[in-house]
Amino acid sequence: MLDDKKHTKSSGLSDFVRNSSSRDKKKIYGTAIKDAIASQQKVIEKSRSAA
Repeated sequence: MLDDKKHTKSSGLSDFVRNSSSRDKKKIYGTAIKDAIASQQKVIEKSRSAA
């Protein structure tokens, strides 16, 4: 019954999450969060200037 499941290839992201060190994850997550904040700030500024 369990053998009936089809196995798919792992994505690069899932491999990274499973196999990278905590230090590497923190570095990448920190960069992603900074980029997201910058993107959100641009949207807010654009919204304010349009109003």
